[in-house]
Formats: sequence, C-alpha cells, structure tokens
Amino acid sequence: MKRISPILFLLCLVAQVNAQDVYEDALTAASYAYSHSKKAHGANNVFHTQEYADKAIEAFEKVENLTDECGCTEANETAYEAKTNMVSSLDQDTYERSRYYAKQAKDLGPKLLEQLTDCQAAGGSNDSYIGDVASAEEEAIAIASEEVAQKQRELEEQKRQLQIEQQKLQQQIAVQQKAQAEFEAQRAAELKEQTVVKVKAEQALQKLESALKELSIAVDDESIFESQKDYLRSENDLKNETLNDTKSFYVDRAKELTKSAMKQFAGYTEN
Repeated sequence: MKRISPILFLLCLVAQVNAQDVYEDALTAASYAYSHSKKAHGANNVFHTQEYADKAIEAFEKVENLTDECGCTEANETAYEAKTNMVSSLDQDTYERSRYYAKQAKDLGPKLLEQLTDCQAAGGSNDSYIGDVASAEEEAIAIASEEVAQKQRELEEQKRQLQIEQQKLQQQIAVQQKAQAEFEAQRAAELKEQTVVKVKAEQALQKLESALKELSIAVDDESIFESQKDYLRSENDLKNETLNDTKSFYVDRAKELTKSAMKQFAGYTEN
C-alpha cells in the first residue's frame, strides 16, 4: 500500500495537470475566437467580415471540443451558440446582415471567457486561473494595439500620398499659369506691333490712293478715279489674326489698288 499511494498521487497529479492544459487550451482558443469575432464585426466590408468569421468558427469549434473534455457545460453551450451566429454570418449576402451575426458572436466572447475561467477555478488552482485570464487579456490588448497601429500607419500613408498628389497638382497649375501669362504677354506685344503696322499701312495706302487720284485728274480732268476704302479697319479686326496676317492683308490691298489704277491708266494710253 505504501508503494501504491505515491503512484496514485502521481496519477492524480498528472490528471490534474492534463485538466489544466485543457482549460488553458480552451481559454486560448476562446481568446482567438473572441479576437476574430471582433475583427469580423469591425471589418469594413462583407468579404473581410466573413473571412474573420470563418477563423472564429474554427476557434469556437475547438472550444466546444475542449469543453467536452473538461466538462464545462455552460462554456460548451456558449461556444456552440457563438459558432452558430458566426455560421449565420457566413451565410449572409449583405454587409449589414453578416456584421449583425458577427456582433452576436462577439458579444458572447467575454461570457465564454468568464465561464471558462470559472470552470478552471473550480477544477484547478487559483494561480493558474489568474494566469490564464491575464494571458488572455494581454493577448487581446496586444491584438487590439496592433490593429490600431496598423490603421494609423495606413492613415499616415494615405495622408502622405494625398500630399504628393496635391503638390503635383499645384505644380501643374503653376506651369499652366506661367504658360498662359507668357502667351498673353506675347500676344499683347504682337497686337501692339499689328496696330503700328495698321496705322502706317493705312496712312501709306491713303497717300497712294490720293496720289493716284491726282495723277488721274492730271492726265484727264474728266476722269473719275475709283476710290477703295476696304483697307480701313478697326483694331478689333486685328485680334483674330497674327502679325503676318496683318502685313499680308495690307500688301494685298496695295496690290489691288495698284492693279486697279493700272487698268484706268491703260485706257488713257489708248486714247
């Protein structure tokens, strides 16, 4: 009997250790299930919601199996209920409905963890219970902190990209404004030259026309010289043409005036 007692003690101790391992595994699985449930509920689209819902289902199933082993009936039922909600989340085709069932499962997470820790406390040491709770809480905090940090990094990157795009846009606007200002300056200078050409050319054509008219009267005082005033224009007419266009216009008018005069003088020669 003295030899059997230590063996029985060791067997009981091993059984207790194994039971504690089941509790710890169940708590770990429940923590993962709770974490994935929060991610499913917090996702911004149905695809991500259902992606994390699938992971949560796997974790809740593990909790079910482990609670069967350790006899935690209440935790087993809660795990089954949470898993059922997550399965319903997968079956939905809209973001709102899928997220609704994910929330139902997520809300059962703290209850499941509490039931498991109570069950562990009843079947094992209090120190192990406290350690498991602390570990689960630390893991949940670590996961939440990482999610916040990731969101912050994404926002910072989006802000940086937006600033780059704004700088590019401002540079493009500056280039366009500079080009427009240069074009307007060049056009103003050209228009000024056109005005000078207009004034001088019209004065010269008027003098040429007067001289031809005087010459016509000198050779034949009864002659009537056909006057042409189509070369007189307003400054608005210059705005729709280039400097070369303006010069060509007055050159053509001079040619026409000269040609007309030559026809009239040809008649005087025949007489």
